[in-house]
Order: sequence, then structure tokens, then C-alpha cells
Amino acid sequence: MGQISEVQFSAEPETLMALSRLFTYPEQLPDGRDLARIFTQAGPIPACPSLTGLQNRYVSLFINHLPEVPCIPCGSWYLEGTLMGPSTLKLSALYREYGFEPLEIPDHIAVELEFLAILSTLVCRASDPENRTRLTADLKFVSGHLAAWTPEFFDRVVSWDEKGFYGALARACQPFF
Repeated sequence: MGQISEVQFSAEPETLMALSRLFTYPEQLPDGRDLARIFTQAGPIPACPSLTGLQNRYVSLFINHLPEVPCIPCGSWYLEGTLMGPSTLKLSALYREYGFEPLEIPDHIAVELEFLAILSTLVCRASDPENRTRLTADLKFVSGHLAAWTPEFFDRVVSWDEKGFYGALARACQPFF
């Protein structure tokens, strides 16, 4: 199981939001700006299948695949071997402090990336030193949580979708973590 450490995440808030959108169940084809933001830094933009193909692959990788889901996109699975474990509850409590109410499981990769983007923006805008210190500590906690489990998650995605869109996305994410 991974171990949470404090690390500083290096991506800009816009990049984090793009990653969050790309790891969310696709209701439409990915936005070209999101793809350019991620893949310009990490190599060529991968071919994107049809919306139905992308949705099917998302479900197969992250939601429902027999005999088991190959790439569970939730931190507690990698950190504690269960869903909604203690680390998830810590994240959920932190989200409540900020009035952040995600629609997904609190430690889903898309949710954590979105919250990290919000915290990054708040840190940049904070003028009060005490508030900036608190925000920075929370940013380090969330980025440390992500860094503790996403390397294994990305490796699994690459392994299961080596030549597909999500495999390319996972490879593009690896340098951030």
C-alpha cells in the first residue's frame, strides 16, 4: 500500500482542471484545449475514439469489468485496499471545510485533481500570510495523497490500455507525480 507524504504538486490550476475533466466519465468528446494543454507537454495528442468508444473504454477500465475492475480510480483502494477508507474520510472532511461538494467518491482521481486546482488557485490569490500557510498545508496534503497512489494507478491504466486514449493520458500524467 502507498504511503501519504507531503509533496508540492507542480502543475498549474488550469492543467489540473483539464486532467480532472479528462478523468471524468465522458459525456462528450474531450475538449481540444484540454488535450492540447496535457499532451503538448507530454507528446502527441492521441487519437480519440468515438464518444461511445470512449465511454465504453472508461466503463471497462474504471467502473465495471469482469472479473474485477482493473483500474479503480480511487485512492483508498491503493492505500488501504478498500473503498471509502480512512483516507477518503479525511479528504471528505477537508472538502467540507472549503464547501466543496463533489458528486463522485471523494478520493476519485477527477475529484482530487479538481480540488487541487481549487486549492492552487486559492494559494495564488491568498494575501493573508496565515491563510496562505493553511492553504499551502492543505495543498501539500492533497498532493501528497495523490502522489501516494497515482503512480500505481497510472501504471495499471497504461498496462490495460497501452495503445488507447486512457493509456496515453496516464503516460502523460506520470511526470506530474
